[in-house]
Amino acid sequence: MLKFLIARQMVKRTKNRLFPVEYLEQKHIDLSQPYPNDSSYFYGGDKAGNAFIARMAFRGPKRQHEWWFDFFIKGRGFFGLKTDPGPDGDGFQMGNLKWENTVVGKEWRITYDGPVTDEQGKSYQCKTDMLFTGEHEIYDFARSSDQKMIARAIADEKWSREFFFRMKDTHQTHYEQTGLFTGTISLDGQVYPLEMMASRDHSFGSRTWLTWDRHYWITGVSDKGMHWTVTTIKWDFLGRLTAGFITHPDGHTDAIIECTDLETISREKLLPDHGFIDIICRSGAKHKVEFQRNGHFPYMMDGKYQMREAIGTYKFDGVDGLGMVEFGFHADKYNID
Repeated sequence: MLKFLIARQMVKRTKNRLFPVEYLEQKHIDLSQPYPNDSSYFYGGDKAGNAFIARMAFRGPKRQHEWWFDFFIKGRGFFGLKTDPGPDGDGFQMGNLKWENTVVGKEWRITYDGPVTDEQGKSYQCKTDMLFTGEHEIYDFARSSDQKMIARAIADEKWSREFFFRMKDTHQTHYEQTGLFTGTISLDGQVYPLEMMASRDHSFGSRTWLTWDRHYWITGVSDKGMHWTVTTIKWDFLGRLTAGFITHPDGHTDAIIECTDLETISREKLLPDHGFIDIICRSGAKHKVEFQRNGHFPYMMDGKYQMREAIGTYKFDGVDGLGMVEFGFHADKYNID
């Protein structure tokens, strides 16, 4: 009981930090952190099956930065940036890969001019200009966290100096937003105009993928205007934690405090192509999300953590939707091939 009370106080201190949007939307690389990290991510998809994904993670001078830049064009296939885009620049930039905050808390412009390759390894000259526009305000996960759940998970572990050092990876600032992507991608001069549902996230603090055991992250938008993100993560030093939110068409949000666990979602297949996630919100509302994975972008993080970013279709409480379906597994513990 005493450990739980102490853990509650620790969680309150770390989860009561709500920063202004102007501060959140900047790049933050805190070199005093064990594993400095500033990661921002964009995803877009449409009903034709087109998909776009971009991510940059700035990790300080001692670790390799991370980048994702991949897309699927119906009738053409998968394309991606397989070589390092270039050195870190001012703001959110690596070489010719760049995003610019055109309206704080609302709009981001994603641009790239350089080579990409298809699945057969053939190179194309790619020019990308995509505009993300948020439909609702950003959602800071400090508002979502179930502090009792986190405190209970902390209290259940054996406390040590090493444990609390690793716990710093759970203290990140993390926020998300859903909206719309509009713009163009060209391949060797052939232009593809795109309009997609979209989501983005930004997190900063400390992160190493080597301590992650497994997770899923499910985000999307339904045809009736319901927006959602639900995630559950298990580390090798801490039991499963859950977070997320539901945004209704009128803009009001409801924090997610529980969802289907990792073992249940993988009961029939470790990396499921189809499944159901039951959600419980802080208000007491319950929702059911049915997902279908329709091809994916594979990534390996820190040489050990396998990520699969899938083009997703959904039914949210029975209503069709689109989004992204992400699963991750530590390669030393799980074989997903």
